Amino acid sequence: MTSRRTLTVVAILLLSWAARFEIGKPAPAPTPASLSAFPKQLDGWTGRDLPLATDVLQQTGVDDHLLRVYESGGQFESLWVGYYRSQRQGAAIHSPMNCLPGNGWQPVATERLAVSLDGISKGAVINKVIVSKGLERELVLYWYQTLDRVTASEYWSKAYLAADAFRFGRTDIALVRIMAPLDPADPNAELKALRQSLPFAQKVLPSIRKQLFSS
Repeated sequence: MTSRRTLTVVAILLLSWAARFEIGKPAPAPTPASLSAFPKQLDGWTGRDLPLATDVLQQTGVDDHLLRVYESGGQFESLWVGYYRSQRQGAAIHSPMNCLPGNGWQPVATERLAVSLDGISKGAVINKVIVSKGLERELVLYWYQTLDRVTASEYWSKAYLAADAFRFGRTDIALVRIMAPLDPADPNAELKALRQSLPFAQKVLPSIRKQLFSS
């Protein structure tokens, strides 16, 4: 297991080193439509935009973003999308695993889920995280999405960006995060939230691809 991890790290470093000049000055991706135009109606879900403080937005370094709460039948899903048109050398995406603890949310359980998605030949894998803050608990699903990939790994997303710089001449990427509250009085709250959030994520995934990566 150790040798496999070592080989993985070496492969990522080699890809990053080989592409560093390419990524150092990548051509920006074609400008997509603003995320403000992202559908507010998603198969029964109705969205409402939320404001984001200017200083918080500046810290993310995004070129475009979306923060919206969707509601359906009294159930809620919070959707954050941060879009980066290019990844220059030294630039970093703000992972939820760094940002959530900064806002008081502590991860208590993590795993990865395979998600079926038409048009993604290499399969889609996303993160599932349970976070808590005091008595509150929430389910978090998040992933990194590029032109033709959906991955749960922050490190592999960087390696794939290096490959995309060579193959497509673009290194745009989106960080997508979905959050749903868990009822503290319900022992089956996590399972119920997952049954709600996973289908919601499967609606969001192709819409993100159409909105940001169709050109």
